[in-house]
Amino acid sequence: MTTPRRIAVSWLTGRGPSATTGPMAARLAAAVVLVTLALLAAGCDRRPAPPPSHRLEGTYIVHGVFPHPRFGSPCRGAEAGYPDIRAGTTVTVRDETKAPLGTAALRGGTLRDGPLRGNDDDCVFTFSLTVPERDAYRIEVGRRPGQVKFTRSDLEKTGWKADLTVGAYTMFGGI
Repeated sequence: MTTPRRIAVSWLTGRGPSATTGPMAARLAAAVVLVTLALLAAGCDRRPAPPPSHRLEGTYIVHGVFPHPRFGSPCRGAEAGYPDIRAGTTVTVRDETKAPLGTAALRGGTLRDGPLRGNDDDCVFTFSLTVPERDAYRIEVGRRPGQVKFTRSDLEKTGWKADLTVGAYTMFGGI
């Protein structure tokens, strides 16, 4: 009776019954293993892709009579009767269901000459934040009553810029 021979082949060293094809096969097998591992690793990220988002820039203009006519200098909403409006006041953006999408703080507060004749100037604040894509947005400043609604289409037309105004000429459309 003959005992079967066992042939040990090492694909990594290339030693075995066919020393001429072993190294080539070992390299090919290693390449296949590495490519397979890379593909598996790339597919292992189980987090869903984030929804599209947009950088929303805006202004909040306080229109009124300011005691100092130094245009370009700092101002506060309190100077025109809006004591709650100042740099740092929170801007909240919500969706149609009123769920919050993000917040930002008003920045700046710069006096500029108003568009109407007379003693009617503007204190201009800015804000900026990233919001997820929705069909409509509601923007509120501080605890002021009411939210200003913007559709996605409106914001796309303006390059994702929202301008809000409070004061005497808001009934005429503001700026």
